[in-house]
Amino acid sequence: MLTLTLVRHAKSLHNDYVKNDSERHLAPRGYADAELSALWIKEQGLSPNLLVSSPAIRAYSTAIIFANSMGYSLDKIKLKSSIYEANVHQLMYVINEFENQFKSIMIFGHNPGFTDLINTLCNPVVSSFPTSGVAVLNFNENSWSTITEGSAQLKAIYSSHKEIE
Repeated sequence: MLTLTLVRHAKSLHNDYVKNDSERHLAPRGYADAELSALWIKEQGLSPNLLVSSPAIRAYSTAIIFANSMGYSLDKIKLKSSIYEANVHQLMYVINEFENQFKSIMIFGHNPGFTDLINTLCNPVVSSFPTSGVAVLNFNENSWSTITEGSAQLKAIYSSHKEIE
């Protein structure tokens, strides 16, 4: 069995002073929401073998908050540029390339890709996936390369500030 946990980055600032979208930092609410979501992960007893993040500052900052909460070494967070602005097909490729030694992986990324990915893997279950949202998916598979559309079971979904529709 494989477990994939998707975490949408926490709420970010919309400042005009950054040169590009990937440089946006977390908003104060983002830090608080990420802490609550990380606490929920800890309460669920989830302990991923690997953390993978989009290199966007808001996603990586969210990953750091979760890593600190779980006692995961920050230098082991893997940055994967293909997660940034990825559509569902690009995200499926990322998942299919994971090494099988990792049975539980947590990915930090963005919408609309994550909403589409949840719906592709689990068949439509959500209409929106909010910032700091967490979705835990289980697969009755032994290899990440065999993950396909409709092959996941949604084990849990969480948001600290908004009902997930």
